[in-house]
Amino acid sequence: MTADVLHDWNIGQISGSVSIGSHKLWLSVRGPDRNAGQPLVIIIPGLTSSTAGWAAVQRGLSPFTRVLQYERSGYGRSDCSPEKPTATTIAKELDLLLRKANLLPPYVIVAHSWGGILSREFLALRPRDIVGMVFVDANQDRTLEVLDWRPLALSDLMTGVDYDDATGISQSHKLTSDEWRIYKDTESTEQHRKQAELEITQYPHSFPILKSKAQLHRETPFLGDQPVCVIKGDNRVHLEKLLNAGLARGNCDDAKEIPFRNLLSTWDAKDRALQSEILLLTTKSRYMEVANSGHNVHLTEPESIVEGVKWALSEFHRQAEQ
Repeated sequence: MTADVLHDWNIGQISGSVSIGSHKLWLSVRGPDRNAGQPLVIIIPGLTSSTAGWAAVQRGLSPFTRVLQYERSGYGRSDCSPEKPTATTIAKELDLLLRKANLLPPYVIVAHSWGGILSREFLALRPRDIVGMVFVDANQDRTLEVLDWRPLALSDLMTGVDYDDATGISQSHKLTSDEWRIYKDTESTEQHRKQAELEITQYPHSFPILKSKAQLHRETPFLGDQPVCVIKGDNRVHLEKLLNAGLARGNCDDAKEIPFRNLLSTWDAKDRALQSEILLLTTKSRYMEVANSGHNVHLTEPESIVEGVKWALSEFHRQAEQ
């Protein structure tokens, strides 16, 4: 069903475009009808990603909570933005979308990868409106300082390498055949590629900007006692598979392989420390590690994300009853 801003987005299963003034963004809302004061779960995908890969997570969540998925500017059916896709611009556009659609707080945010940065820029805009956050193998302020994955994953080493095939996601994902086809088709369009390139350009600049807001390491946690769940995938395993796939194609010589191997040799300890640091946002936290997923947990172990959201919602309701 297609709708406009005159529709009540808190009831029914509905999708459509909403104008935020400069252009239109596409959103889809599923799950039980929502009464005032009930949380809305908002999914924020990672760098260069649409919402198409989150179908299994939405299926797991929508029986018990209302879920909003939206396409960032330039992806899917959303218009391109007149502004560059900086993290602060993306957060501002999400804020406008929620206001124009009259989707009032409270919100529980599910954020993957660069979505961890985007979600915390949104948190900076709406600190009193977020009552829970679930970070899925998410970036944080110091990610590129500690674990800069770009020289490996965005290098010529990846020429001719299909990410999903090389990492085994093509076989281990939990999407239906139709959902997988839509996901692959959506992210292979020329418009998607162009928008992804724009995001990659803005990606590194977002980290110092967020860090300057000093949300971590506060005497009083930024989110107080609102629940924060961190889900860590085994990103090193997938990066190693990508490295091996690139080597098998002859894309890398021995001299270039050595720094990649060195990066991976210390990856786990550094990654665990970075993920754990996100928990400093709150006094009420949960940390989970998934055994059978790399970076894209939403594709291969969506049930872990559903579990994280259930926990965050249960903590919200428990606190509300006190």
